[in-house]
Amino acid sequence: METTITEEALDVVRRWAAIELAGDVPAYEPLLAQDFHGVGPVGFVLDRTGWAQRHFGDLSNEEFDVRDPNVRTFGETVIVEGVLHQRTIARGRDASGEFRVVLVLVREDDSWAIANIQLSGPLIAPDEVAPFLKDREL
Repeated sequence: METTITEEALDVVRRWAAIELAGDVPAYEPLLAQDFHGVGPVGFVLDRTGWAQRHFGDLSNEEFDVRDPNVRTFGETVIVEGVLHQRTIARGRDASGEFRVVLVLVREDDSWAIANIQLSGPLIAPDEVAPFLKDREL
C-alpha cells in the first residue's frame, strides 16, 4: 500500500516529537534540512546544530506531542501546523504549556526533511491578556 504525502509528513512530525521528547541529539541529523532554521516561542533563531544542541543544556521534556495537525501540500513543500503540548523544564524553570507550531518540510535526498520550525505562544484563552501586553497611561 502506497503512503500519501500527508501520511509521510505526519510521520516526520511524530519522529520530530519523539526526538524532542528523548533529547536524542544524533537523531536530528537525518531529520533537519541542511539549511534548517528553528524559531523558538520567545523569538530566538537557531540553525540545525544549535537546535539539536539545546538538549546538551538544561532542557528536559517529560511530554512532547503535536495535536490537531493540519497538513497542506505545495508541490515539493509541505506545511504542517498544529498545537504543541509540552511538559518541559528549561533552564531550571517550568516551560510547560501549549504552543502553536508550524513545520515546513521539503524534499531532500528523496525523503522529507524539516526546513523550518516556528513556535508561537504559549497559547492563551481568548479572554486572557497576553503577558507581554502592558497597561498604558493615557
